[in-house]
Amino acid sequence: MTGSHLKLGDIENRRVPADEAKRIAGQIRAYLLEEAKEKVGGSTFMRRLEAGKISKSTLQQFWLNWHSQVWDINNLILAAYHSFTPFFKRNLDLLPLFADKVADELIQPRPPGHILVVWQQGEIFGLTREQMVHATVIPECRALMEWHRGLLHEGTMIEFWAAISYEEYTGYWSGAFGRALINRYGYKEAPYFRVHEEADLKGHDGVMGHAQFNWMVLCRMLEQGESRFRPGFSIQYCIDTELALRRNLLNACAEL
Repeated sequence: MTGSHLKLGDIENRRVPADEAKRIAGQIRAYLLEEAKEKVGGSTFMRRLEAGKISKSTLQQFWLNWHSQVWDINNLILAAYHSFTPFFKRNLDLLPLFADKVADELIQPRPPGHILVVWQQGEIFGLTREQMVHATVIPECRALMEWHRGLLHEGTMIEFWAAISYEEYTGYWSGAFGRALINRYGYKEAPYFRVHEEADLKGHDGVMGHAQFNWMVLCRMLEQGESRFRPGFSIQYCIDTELALRRNLLNACAEL
């Protein structure tokens, strides 16, 4: 922890005016990006990667774990479309945007969707689809996967959404990772990282950037008082835990 603290005031179950909701979301976004840059961007794995010091075997082991994590979180987003239906029924203008995001995961570049790009990247690293699909993940990867699953099935919508707001930093992280692969390791392309940098930060094929959509939803939840937390949970706690688990996964992979 850097000692930073999110001072959002009393937002639980309180309707917040639209301008205040945007201000609060901006505060959350600034906190998340600053902490993510330090915790994830400054992780041992990323420092070694950007210095050209990650071996091919370590990169492969990382990808076996990352493949499973991506598959899992994508499926949980599909489940979230069902779980949070009541909110989107009350906000029909957001429903097509969410449907676009979910469909994008399944049909781009063709069915079964983005997992094809994950497999393509793994094959560039020298892995087979069979190896990726049947890999046994390390405990640090399992912890991240179970955290997401627990938030969706046991938590509240704002707890889940606070954690996946990390998706914006995924775009920046993907850009850094892809550049390192090309500049330091001699790979000619990094399709997974290129696609995710675009999808998270800019959008593609007519689909809104995931980050922009996530912040729109968070603002709307604040405006409508959809901000209920379990005891011990808060927006900062969800962000901090998300970042800690991602850092732990990366750092554990650095030692494989």
